[in-house]
Amino acid sequence: MTMLSSAAKRRLHKPTVEQTSAAQRATSYDVAIAAGVAQSTVSRCFQPDSPISPGTRAHVMAIAGQLGYRPNALARSLILGRSNVVGVIITQYTLRYNPELLYALGAALTAQKSKLLLIAVDSDDAVSATLRDALEFPLDGLISCATMIDEDIASFRRHGVPVVFLNRRVASDGVDCVGTDNVHAACQIADALYHGGHRRFVCIGGPHGAPVSEERVTGFVGRLRDLGVTDVCTVASDFSYDGGRAAFLKQASSSEQKADAVFCANDQLAFGALDACRFDLKFEVPKDISIVGFDDIAEASRPAYQLTTVHQQVEELATQAVRLLGERLTEPCIKTRMILIPGVLIRRASAQL
Repeated sequence: MTMLSSAAKRRLHKPTVEQTSAAQRATSYDVAIAAGVAQSTVSRCFQPDSPISPGTRAHVMAIAGQLGYRPNALARSLILGRSNVVGVIITQYTLRYNPELLYALGAALTAQKSKLLLIAVDSDDAVSATLRDALEFPLDGLISCATMIDEDIASFRRHGVPVVFLNRRVASDGVDCVGTDNVHAACQIADALYHGGHRRFVCIGGPHGAPVSEERVTGFVGRLRDLGVTDVCTVASDFSYDGGRAAFLKQASSSEQKADAVFCANDQLAFGALDACRFDLKFEVPKDISIVGFDDIAEASRPAYQLTTVHQQVEELATQAVRLLGERLTEPCIKTRMILIPGVLIRRASAQL
């Protein structure tokens, strides 16, 4: 007795709408047979710009709806050579403490009719292991908000997947970068605090080796050095509220001289330092001490904090990253670009400037 596969049975017997099992995913072949049209006609009906008569399209779409058929995006990507899917790799720090950046990237990609595939990593150190399987997906490109080693960058380029870095500086041919001008913005903060009369500074950064934190701390401390302030206490933390609070309390307990200004490498650290001053040490902010953050996340403007900070233009960052990626995909050999977008100092009630 010869056993027939389900595919073979479909070819021998014209399926009806009622006969198609809901548990079995319908194919374009099933729709074509049930609608009495060619399989290529079914494919064209799902392409908005294809030259199909309204009547045929309506008929095919009605049959497809009854069969529960949806086009296979993966199969289409193999045919067209484009998936309209862009990978976005992002660290837990950005995902937790600056989610606006991810939302902005999603909106910018949607505007270009692309979809976002999120690749989340614990930190920059974990990127390489996570990316080993990423190339199994038919990505049109990758936007990385994390550091990648040269070997991983080269692997993506060999597979024809362009890479754009967001808030990371990478010196590699054919790899574009866009980011906030962290150094210049940190210099602005140093200038504003210094000219506001402050002379005893604490700087709370993120983890050792975190690129964005290093740029911000370097810019701040370097500018103060130019202004004649060489004794700046710098402390590393983990970008979190609890980390900022603990770091400031530890510094305050071990220092003989009370600081009169604190710069934090992100807003979450600043919230922690601010609450340490107000609730643990009973300082008046900004009368006794000024607190400044960086990023201007949503909580920064709320009455509980009114945090002076630097506004990152996340929508512009996302728009530029998506633009660079699209241009690199179209013209792989164009000159490497690096775009720096200014940060904007937002003056609120947490600092005397």
